[in-house]
Amino acid sequence: MHYARLHGHDYRGVGYYFVTFATEPRRALFSHIERGRVFLFPEGEAVRDAWLAIKDDEPSLSLRLYVVMPDHFHGVLVSPGLIDRSLPLLISRMKGRSRAAIRTLRGDSAFPVWEEGFHDYCAFTATMFDACCAYVKDNPARWQLRHDNPLWFQKHTAVSHPRLPTDTVWTAYGDQTLLSHPRLLPIRVSRSLRGAALEAEVERLSAEIAKGAVAIGGVISEGEHLLAKRIADDPRARLVYMCPWGLPSYKPHGATAVRRIAEGKTLVLSGFPDTVGPAASRANCLRNNAWAQAIAATPMP
Repeated sequence: MHYARLHGHDYRGVGYYFVTFATEPRRALFSHIERGRVFLFPEGEAVRDAWLAIKDDEPSLSLRLYVVMPDHFHGVLVSPGLIDRSLPLLISRMKGRSRAAIRTLRGDSAFPVWEEGFHDYCAFTATMFDACCAYVKDNPARWQLRHDNPLWFQKHTAVSHPRLPTDTVWTAYGDQTLLSHPRLLPIRVSRSLRGAALEAEVERLSAEIAKGAVAIGGVISEGEHLLAKRIADDPRARLVYMCPWGLPSYKPHGATAVRRIAEGKTLVLSGFPDTVGPAASRANCLRNNAWAQAIAATPMP
């Protein structure tokens, strides 16, 4: 697989980088995960050692975090700029060193190890850099949850439920029984609300959810984002998240989202076809709101 680098970016200059590359073919070659902890195989130790050896090539680089997953690698590093070798060359050397070590371990000079190339993300703000670091830290826990709860992370198409409108085809990830809860609460917080009015509406909806209502709706406006954070922080709260675009290759973001899906506390639902990309137009949002209202208003048989 070929990954394009960021156009116009100097990979010898200052940068905050999150890099990812995977085994070829995708198989659990490097480690196993138990109770959210990574246990390295000898092949994984070779990958770790090759990552740490990047400092031998470029001592000024700061290797912040890494995780050797069963079938892929994540690493976060910081470049102060003016390095002698570009990031693509350094990653190529790392992959080459680990490949050679693993082939020696396996006694096979042609043993396939890595996919071609690597994926990189350049973080240009502290917030995005911290998010990349959090992703690396949480990766083993997310892996464990998916492994232990495979059903919730399988894509279900043509989902049928007595409450779902029949004017579209529904796709879902998670526990569909949330749709059967006796009280579904549409969450719609107007973008026009500000200050005390916004806080009051979020408090009102939060109080209803705390009483046991299952929230349903998209998370688009500022108030809806505030409410979603409260739901995520409350282990008792449940949410039917109506994604305002299609789910061709949905992947929950963050350990909290994965945990909530795995525990049956969040259902991700979409009435949009997979061809509708992640750009929430006003028409999508309005249709989503109408669906949420209709689903909540439909009594269970």
